[in-house]
Amino acid sequence: MGPILTLALKDVKLVVRDKFALFWLFAFPLIYALFFGAIFGSDDGDGSRGRMGVAIVDDDGSQASRDLAARLADHSALRVDRVSEGDDAAPLLHSVEDARDLVRRGKLAAYIQILPGFGETPWGMFGGGGDPMIEVGIDPSRTAEAGMLQGVMMESLFGGMTARFGDKDWLLEQTASAREDIAGAADLSGVQKLVFSNFMSALDVFFTQIDFDSLEGDGPGVLAGGADMVNVVEVTRERGNVPRSTFEITFPTAMIWGLMSVALTFAITIVRERTQGTLLRLRVAPISGAQILAGKALGCFLMCQVVMIFLMAVGTLALDIRVASVPLLIVAMVSIACCFTGLMMVASVTGKTEQAVAGASWGLMMPFAMIGGGMIPLIAMPSWLLTLSNFSPFKWGIIAMEGAIWRGFSIADMVMPCTILIGLGAAFFAVGVWIFRRGEG
Repeated sequence: MGPILTLALKDVKLVVRDKFALFWLFAFPLIYALFFGAIFGSDDGDGSRGRMGVAIVDDDGSQASRDLAARLADHSALRVDRVSEGDDAAPLLHSVEDARDLVRRGKLAAYIQILPGFGETPWGMFGGGGDPMIEVGIDPSRTAEAGMLQGVMMESLFGGMTARFGDKDWLLEQTASAREDIAGAADLSGVQKLVFSNFMSALDVFFTQIDFDSLEGDGPGVLAGGADMVNVVEVTRERGNVPRSTFEITFPTAMIWGLMSVALTFAITIVRERTQGTLLRLRVAPISGAQILAGKALGCFLMCQVVMIFLMAVGTLALDIRVASVPLLIVAMVSIACCFTGLMMVASVTGKTEQAVAGASWGLMMPFAMIGGGMIPLIAMPSWLLTLSNFSPFKWGIIAMEGAIWRGFSIADMVMPCTILIGLGAAFFAVGVWIFRRGEG
């Protein structure tokens, strides 16, 4: 064990003395975590980052259209600019040309145009009728949000019905206007006109005699609509663990980037020692080839731990990153280090020179990073790419770290990612050793 530890500490000291390598091992992962954590965490203090940006065009100018624009601006799923500061300020209204241009240039996801006559149609109290009174223009690249916007529109349209059905004068005006339209309708027979006219007369009697004030308050007869019938709650895991900040999401990914740098650095040191003759001198020394490789593996493993401990220390002390389970964090760190130690061994045999190994190693590691969540978030991947990501150690490393930091994984939850990481590490290391021994004869 003595020679193995000596070789490992020797490699660690050589890496620590290389200032360029230290940047990629410590500074780059930290910059990555801070940069993307700051970007994803930026919300301008108003919670608008996750909302859908839309422009409102009011070509009707009626009280009904102004009320609809106000309800849309107040909706929690939309981001609508206002004419001044404050949530009670009127929404900023655009011309249809400006609104279309904003959507066309990708500044906004959609625009909502309230067409002339929206507030005048007597059929509005029944949900519309005739030609559409609202036009929605949406960015073709945001079609996934079109359904959500349609739901928001329906909610906002019917959101004002309770107040309207409590306005007796408005209701009587609508029935009177409807009777005029029925009388002048050329496509209705005399019998149909009589039926509709009698219906409107019955509504007149109903609206005249009903006491709307008695319907205010609680009880089965109130005109409260369906809003109070649905209670929306946030659902989290039973343990209630969610990330408190975006840094808890970016730091696990940053750690994996740091470990990739460790693996590449140690892979290059093996090639450097081979080309400079150091490896030959070690082989003629009274130590076995297995001890030499074990020393390289132990040095890489220890350096992986140093990088992860450094990043976790910065995260917990400076950025208030919590650790849900310290024992599981240790298990995750050991498993990930084993995996990247194996990757180091494979990377070291991808070429005969330092330049060849550096290029080939990046070519080996980058696809793992791309499909494993290091570049493209797993949530944004199509189903086929998400399936392919199962072959990437990046994915399982991120899952294991997140499980220990904020996901609140149990021991059973950690078994699969850690087992996969250790298995991949063992397989990579075995392949690397086999190729290394064949190359050395």
